[in-house]
Amino acid sequence: MIDLKKEINERIGMDTILGLARKKMVPVHRHSVWYYMGGMLLFLFFIQVVTGPLLLFYYKPSADAAYRSITEIMVKIPYGWLIRSVHHWASNLMIAIAFIHFFSTFLLKAYRRPRELTWLTGMAMFMVVLFLGYSGYTLPFDERSFFALNVGTDMPGTMPVVGQYVVGFLRGGEMVGPQTLNRFFALHVGILPLCLMAVLFVHVVLVQVHGMSVPLSVEKKTALKKEKAIAKPMFPHLLLHDLVNCLILFGVLVTLAVLIPSELGQEIDYLKPAPEGVKPDWFFLWVYQILKWMPTYLFSIEGEIAGIVGLMLVAGFITLVPFFNRKAQRNELSPFFTMVGVISLLAFLALTAVGYFL
Repeated sequence: MIDLKKEINERIGMDTILGLARKKMVPVHRHSVWYYMGGMLLFLFFIQVVTGPLLLFYYKPSADAAYRSITEIMVKIPYGWLIRSVHHWASNLMIAIAFIHFFSTFLLKAYRRPRELTWLTGMAMFMVVLFLGYSGYTLPFDERSFFALNVGTDMPGTMPVVGQYVVGFLRGGEMVGPQTLNRFFALHVGILPLCLMAVLFVHVVLVQVHGMSVPLSVEKKTALKKEKAIAKPMFPHLLLHDLVNCLILFGVLVTLAVLIPSELGQEIDYLKPAPEGVKPDWFFLWVYQILKWMPTYLFSIEGEIAGIVGLMLVAGFITLVPFFNRKAQRNELSPFFTMVGVISLLAFLALTAVGYFL
């Protein structure tokens, strides 16, 4: 009789892999819940990898056929509406959890030495996930996505020197048209997923090398009490928790897809002016609201240009925060950067709510 376990172990070294997983320890404390965000993101990315190619069998990436192909997927293809809705909601949940992961990592100072590169790769993944969401939002090429393309590709044009070149690259010309859809399709199904997988691989390797970061408050408390930090092996402790979380997340995902299926807007009428109240998707509403509130001119600079340059500077500062927060690098509490994180979180929530409801 064939010993299946022995045969599998002989070929892929399962015992060795499980042995390494058992040796890998995961800290256990009151902030441990934030460790599960990474596994949930991986699970949602897997859902996207499965549902995306299924949609590609029927989607036609051309300006005159994209809208009709989406309509056929939703109406004629068996369970096509469900697959599209799962893909849509998985994208939204992936972006939402990416924001949660970003703010939790920032507030817990998980970027401190020796995890600077882990933070940088995480920020790169965060940006790629946002642009994956935006590029996917444009592919139905309905009225809403068409005008969102106009607004979204206008924004880089305000950048000094390179702005117009970036706009030309994104649009494939001076105006949004068929070539624009082709470029965003290539970005969404080819370039951005490859970039995400490459950075994801490096990020996961770095996490395995350096392990999970322990919050400074927990380290201080443990040191004061002269206690040994509590930790459990990755297998089966963390993996079982990840499995349960992903099962719950899958239930939420399917429930949203069934009860609130992804909609399709009106077909584009190129002679029709932009409808009132056109807004970006929820994850860029905070940017939209900031630019909307900017004055026409700010110190003789156009308000929109000042807003975009300001947002770019803030993004650069946050990306390089491991090198600015010297206290955290010395394992000291840094109230200023905690305040920056809290204010950023509150501003994001408030601006998103205002942009959504008003």
